[in-house]
Amino acid sequence: MKKMIPCAIAIALCGCGQTRVVDLQNQKDVSSMQDVMELEYRDWTNTAESMTKSMIESGAFADIKKPVIAIANIKNDTMQRFDTDILTKKIRTTLLKSGKAQISTAFQNTPSTGTVYLPVTAEGKTVSVTPLTASASDVKAKGYVPVEIETYEAEDNTTHNMRNQRGNDEYNQATFAQKGTLVAPNMSLSGKMLQRNLKLQSGWFSNVDTRVEYYLQLTLTDLKTGLSVWEDEQPIVKEGDHAPTW
Repeated sequence: MKKMIPCAIAIALCGCGQTRVVDLQNQKDVSSMQDVMELEYRDWTNTAESMTKSMIESGAFADIKKPVIAIANIKNDTMQRFDTDILTKKIRTTLLKSGKAQISTAFQNTPSTGTVYLPVTAEGKTVSVTPLTASASDVKAKGYVPVEIETYEAEDNTTHNMRNQRGNDEYNQATFAQKGTLVAPNMSLSGKMLQRNLKLQSGWFSNVDTRVEYYLQLTLTDLKTGLSVWEDEQPIVKEGDHAPTW
């Protein structure tokens, strides 16, 4: 009997570790997904749909037909590590499919830090002193010092890399895009994702749970005027244990 107990435990542990593949095209399968305290697929999908619908119905595109939007900084200020493209990719995809706007992937709007080496020249004098004599000599030195600089890259640098090949004899120059063909954005989408944790306790002997409030904020700016033409905030509230913390 004692030998059967470890076997039963092992079988139970194996059962708990089973993996379920969720069919995202099946609404019933998606709705039955296990709830988690972190932001997950349903949160991103619902938020993107809500934000995009709000943007289109607000009339923000009334004055500019099919505006060109550049994706600006979307800051993740939550207690989780994730790429904010999870949200913005869904929004921009929906906008493109709607035919209401275009997205610029060539505008150099992403900060990047690089190292360059600058030439330097130094001049000075060395002095040698002893109890009986003193001498001085001129010193000159040349070299390079590393300097970190901040540059800006495009989402897809191919547009600029292709133009840098103008004049390369290996390419047919007639196949290159001419100067002045890039389309500048006239709107930018920026935002922030916030998280706030609140401790909950329903009774003297109850476990302490946490309410996690997420706030997803987006702003659409007219680059000609610098004015905000649309803003919205989508709250997501969850309660339970194992809340994400710093």
